[in-house]
Amino acid sequence: MARKNRIEYPGAFYHVLSRGNNKQKIFKDEEDYKVYILRLKRYHERHKFILYAYVLMPNHVHLLIETGLTPLSKIMQGLQQSYTYYFHRKYKTVGHLFQGRYKATLCQRDTYLLELVRYIHLNPMRAGLVTNPEDYLWSSHLVYLGYFGQNYVKKDLVLKILSENEPKADKIYCRFIADGVVKEHQNAFYDMIDQRLLGDPEFVNKVEQRIKNHDKNTNHNQKYSIQEQRDQVLIKKKTLSEILEAVIKIMRVSSESLLSNSREQKIASARRLYAFIASRYSGISNKSIAEFLEKDHSHISNMIRKIEEKKDCDLVLSEYLDKIIHVLKV
Repeated sequence: MARKNRIEYPGAFYHVLSRGNNKQKIFKDEEDYKVYILRLKRYHERHKFILYAYVLMPNHVHLLIETGLTPLSKIMQGLQQSYTYYFHRKYKTVGHLFQGRYKATLCQRDTYLLELVRYIHLNPMRAGLVTNPEDYLWSSHLVYLGYFGQNYVKKDLVLKILSENEPKADKIYCRFIADGVVKEHQNAFYDMIDQRLLGDPEFVNKVEQRIKNHDKNTNHNQKYSIQEQRDQVLIKKKTLSEILEAVIKIMRVSSESLLSNSREQKIASARRLYAFIASRYSGISNKSIAEFLEKDHSHISNMIRKIEEKKDCDLVLSEYLDKIIHVLKV
C-alpha cells in the first residue's frame, strides 16, 4: 500500500519520532549528542519553527515541533542528512543511519501539548537510563528546570499554560512531571486517527477541510517554498554584477578569484552559490551566467545542481546562502 502524504501547513503541531536504522545507536558518545543539538539549534534559526521539547535517546529522537512557513519535511530532511553526514564521516560508516521515514503525528496542540512535553521528558526514566528525569543530560527537561538557557526551546509558551506567574509555573511544572513519574502512562492517550492525527473528531474534521482547501489553491508539485518565492520577488531584478558583489562580500573572496579557474574549496563554493542565486532567484538564464563566468553551459548546470543537493544539509553552505540572500534583499 502506498504511504500517505505528510499533512503539512504553517502552524502545524507535530510529535516527531525518528529511530536508528535496525534499532542501531545514533549517538555513541557525548560529542554525538552535542552535535545533534547544535544542528537542531541551527535549523531552528534557519527555518523559524517552534521547538517545545526534545529528547535524544541512544537509538531514537523525540521532537515536539510547531512549523512556520517551512514544512516539517524540509526541516527534518536537512537535520537528518546533516547529522548522518557527520556520523558517517566520524565513524567511517555508510548507508542509512535513520530507519526509513521518521514518524510525525499531527496533534491537537491545546489538548495535548502539556502531556506530550511530559511524555518526552520522561522517556529516559521509562527506558531505565536514569532514575530521575533531571539526571538525563540530553533532553529539554533541564531547560525547563532552568539549568540551561537554550532560547530555541520555547518553554515559556508551555509554562504560561500552567500559570502566568513564573515562579508558580515552575513549581506546577515540577509537580506535573513528578505526577507522571508515579502514575502509569495511558497508552490510549496516544491512539492516532488514520495513523497521522492525534485529536478529537472536530480537530480531525478541521484538518481534513484545511487539506482540501489547500489542494484547491496550491500546486503541491511547486518547485519553491513560500519563503523562497517571496525572496525571488525581491531579488528578481538584481543584475549579475550586483549578485557578484553580494557573494564576494559574504564569502570574503575577491571577484578575480571567483571569476578565475581556481578549484580552492571556498572559491568553488562561492562560484556555485553565485550561479545558483543568479539562476534560481533572479531568473537569469544559464547561458548568460556561463558567458559572465566564461564557463561551459553544462558546467553552470552542474554548479546549480550541487548547491540544490547540499543547501538543506550543509549548514555552512546554507548559512552563506541565507546571508547573501539577505544582503540582496536590503
